[in-house]
Amino acid sequence: MKIIVLEGSPNKNGSSNMLADNFIKGAEDAGNSIRIIDAAKSKIHPCTGCIHCG
Repeated sequence: MKIIVLEGSPNKNGSSNMLADNFIKGAEDAGNSIRIIDAAKSKIHPCTGCIHCG
């Protein structure tokens, strides 16, 4: 199974990321494929309604 994990905490050593890391380890040990996206450090921009995508 492919799993995407979204990490959103800017504190890399905080409890949220520690929980995510333990989940990831368990999922990998079970044979799953993991992709991590760090939303706290990603440049995510909302839709501006420019219709460029359509």
